[in-house]
Amino acid sequence: MEIQIADEPETPSIYGPVARVERKLTVEYRTLSIQLSRHGQHQSRQQQSRLSRRSGPEWWNRLCRVLPLRKAYDQRQADHAEQEAHLEATADELSSLKFHLDSVDETLTKFGTSRIQGLENEAIKRRRERDGPNVLSSPPNRILLKIFQWLFSGFCPLLWIAAVFVWISWKPLGNPANPQYLALGIAILLVIALQASFSAWQEWTTSRVMASITGMLPTETVVTRNGAMSTIVAVDLVQGDVVHVRGGDKIPADLRLIEASRDLRFDRSMLTGESDAVVATVNYTDENYLETRNIAVMGTHVTQGSGVGVVIGTGDSTVMGRIAKMTASKRTEMTLLQIEIRRFVIVVASLSLVAGTTLLIMWAAWLRKSFPTFLTLSDVLVNTTGVIVAFVPDGLPICLTLTLTLIAKRMQRQNVLVKNLTTVETLGSVNVICSDKTGTLTQNLMTVVHAGFLDAAVTTDELKTRYASGQHTAVQRLYDTAALCNGSTFDSESLHLPIADRRVNGDATDTAILRFAEHLRPVNQAQSEYRKLFEIPFNSKN
Repeated sequence: MEIQIADEPETPSIYGPVARVERKLTVEYRTLSIQLSRHGQHQSRQQQSRLSRRSGPEWWNRLCRVLPLRKAYDQRQADHAEQEAHLEATADELSSLKFHLDSVDETLTKFGTSRIQGLENEAIKRRRERDGPNVLSSPPNRILLKIFQWLFSGFCPLLWIAAVFVWISWKPLGNPANPQYLALGIAILLVIALQASFSAWQEWTTSRVMASITGMLPTETVVTRNGAMSTIVAVDLVQGDVVHVRGGDKIPADLRLIEASRDLRFDRSMLTGESDAVVATVNYTDENYLETRNIAVMGTHVTQGSGVGVVIGTGDSTVMGRIAKMTASKRTEMTLLQIEIRRFVIVVASLSLVAGTTLLIMWAAWLRKSFPTFLTLSDVLVNTTGVIVAFVPDGLPICLTLTLTLIAKRMQRQNVLVKNLTTVETLGSVNVICSDKTGTLTQNLMTVVHAGFLDAAVTTDELKTRYASGQHTAVQRLYDTAALCNGSTFDSESLHLPIADRRVNGDATDTAILRFAEHLRPVNQAQSEYRKLFEIPFNSKN
């Protein structure tokens, strides 16, 4: 995401329009690309105002304001303006972060910590009470509002009116009370409960997907406290903690690096969508907080190397926390299908109420006087209820939910995770999807299939046979290179699994070569025969 904040200068340009001075803040994370400009926002509002004045005569504009589609469009425009304001506020917050510009000594002094000693227990207690646990705040549940929406959305208000008419027709208006009216009232309430249960089920499936964000934080991390290294739960981290990271770790909080090996790299694909690992440094490389390489952002992975960092942000004060807070504040927009359904509901509800009201007026003005014994008041209310309910397509919400669910299930079988059922309909209107390939459409996994010797291509199975025979020097040298000159390692907790299923700490290229070497012979046996003297990191310069 690229946020541009433009400021107007005091003096105009001699070459034409007034020049703009822009300070650009780049916020990179997947699925969002927005440009904000105070100047651009002002121009867009002026253009919208001109378009609204040219849209038609005044009587037509007033008529459009009462139509559901126009109201939904105006609401969407208001939501966009509010979201832009949140983005601008987030941009100002991120632009004010200057931790990366401080030197190592200034960082340690600012947070009152030491590289050797770390924090003491008293300081840890005070900071935990001040900042709280290192977790992302959950969005408000608002369960009462959700229950109200489940029970009174769509055609449910009409059904509630019908249920009230039937119940008062049974008692106290019924004399004697008709048990059929009681059965009809219970049936209407069951229909309302069934529709509400389907809406609740849809909400529950959505919440299960959103709950997966809790897996972004690691469970444990290594810190230096009271002069000793220890493993603690990541939730207990506080500002000023000295954290040790190595290849395969997930960053538990925002860190200012104070030590970094030459091969320390971070995978920021979850934020930027870019598969290339970022080389870490101790000194800042960019004045932009999100572009510099001496900051490790919470939730990113360490692909290789090792380093030490000071916690500068926990929980909601991290970059990930600010982004989560910004996205949580965004109101859910109505899709085109929801707008059309709401318009359909309003039209049908209006017709049903008009028909029911007409029936009551006819009974009160004519039938009650001309034929006083034909229909009682309770019978008229029940007949009016029948007219109202007859207009209501009771199965419409259920059919829509089931149809969208079936489509979502089909997409899930194709490894496409649908966060909300209402987005399924929007995907049907998409013509072109622009996406980063590596790590998004693919899994960023590589496999060695063939090896080339001069003009001959040999499969991995043939290589294993030739290596076992011990008569092919070229195959032996190939194995030594793949096993020894490799920056990846197998996770010790997954060594009992098949080679293809083991977790590997390292980049995709080294991972593929490591699995290939393990297929020929266990790598740890080859590495135990040699002693590493020094290491040259694999990069474009070397």
